[in-house]
Amino acid sequence: MNKILLTLFGASLILSGCGDTGNKAGTSLVEKTIEAATGNKVDALDVNHIEDNNAVVDVTIGDENLQDHFKKGFGSITASKETIAITIAQVDNGQDNILIGFTGKDLTALRPIAGKMVKGENDGFTFSITRVTDNAMDVQLSFEAEGEIVSLQKDKIVIKVKGKTGSSADAENPEKWKSYEGTITMNYPVFQALGSEKEDFIY
Repeated sequence: MNKILLTLFGASLILSGCGDTGNKAGTSLVEKTIEAATGNKVDALDVNHIEDNNAVVDVTIGDENLQDHFKKGFGSITASKETIAITIAQVDNGQDNILIGFTGKDLTALRPIAGKMVKGENDGFTFSITRVTDNAMDVQLSFEAEGEIVSLQKDKIVIKVKGKTGSSADAENPEKWKSYEGTITMNYPVFQALGSEKEDFIY
């Protein structure tokens, strides 16, 4: 479900022109397509503050802090009653990203919204990082993870994360996992709601 939401969001962002308010028809078309495909009503895509969109990734993995690497992070959130998909993309290369997912029966009733992963078993939270280094792609997956949306507002979202991460090849080698912990602050993220109103998620 997370992949579907992220794909749909990507399509809506591309067709909306990343802030090109003259392309209302494209945005409307995408919203209608999403509604037809999912059966969910799509809340209007707000791009009025697209230039103010930035993410502060104060997360340390091992002895490396990701703040400088993602200093030009562009944040987006797609929320439905059962799934919240959060993406932070590095604007400079368009390939590095952080993917965060929360799942539950009714996230609009959960305060704070939180989840965890224990020994690779998802219990409401996923966290992964993709970075391109020296012409190679480094994908770090969480094998143990805890995440909490401390506050969720239209203009600012604060998320705390911690856990252990490694490559998929290291899934059975916990001695190779690296601990991570920190806070991600998203300012004026692109916020899309499916089947609910944005206000249903605000706290």
